[in-house]
Amino acid sequence: MKFYRRNLPHWQPEGATYFITFILADSLPRKAVKKILQQRTLLKQLSDKGLNTEDLKQQRSIHERIFKKYEQLIHGQKSGSTWLSDPEIASIVKEAIHYRDKEKYTLYAYCIMSNHVHLVFQHLPDNNIKDYVYPITEIMASLKKYTARLANKRLDRTGKAFWHPESYDRVVRDSNELYNVIYYTLNNPVKAGLVKHWKDWPNSFCKDEFLEWF
Repeated sequence: MKFYRRNLPHWQPEGATYFITFILADSLPRKAVKKILQQRTLLKQLSDKGLNTEDLKQQRSIHERIFKKYEQLIHGQKSGSTWLSDPEIASIVKEAIHYRDKEKYTLYAYCIMSNHVHLVFQHLPDNNIKDYVYPITEIMASLKKYTARLANKRLDRTGKAFWHPESYDRVVRDSNELYNVIYYTLNNPVKAGLVKHWKDWPNSFCKDEFLEWF
């Protein structure tokens, strides 16, 4: 079980189920990103008062509150690029997500919106890899690097970031939470008023065994 920190904390137990959001490079203005980081610093300071900073429950609580704040900001954002609304760009991302299914993770669900992606999967540990430190960070870095290269080629962009460097991951702890995150993922376009039912959205996926839930 590993705890990784770049700009935001990432709690990354091997074999866990994850709810992940990743966004386009300019999806949030700098002020919004700065606000998220300030919130993280404040919460970290609060956790240090009389508490063990390595306590996993406290780390999880801090992380989840940051994640919630991030979700509120991204869904309230009205400016920035919307490259994922291009069917060819969306197809690049879908292919990359499915390619890693059953190799790096068991894919549960995803939804590709115009400027961000929600992804739910169960991580598959690789026992052949020694010093397996930050598995989700490595998976997302590979996926984003590959899709960024193809997407930028399609868009005729060079030397520019396609994705924001962070991926915002959250560990799913039980079946009730799993239902909630898959429901949330699939119903993004419904909530945005783009379709009446999630199945009408061309850039969504749900694993067959969960379809009866929705």
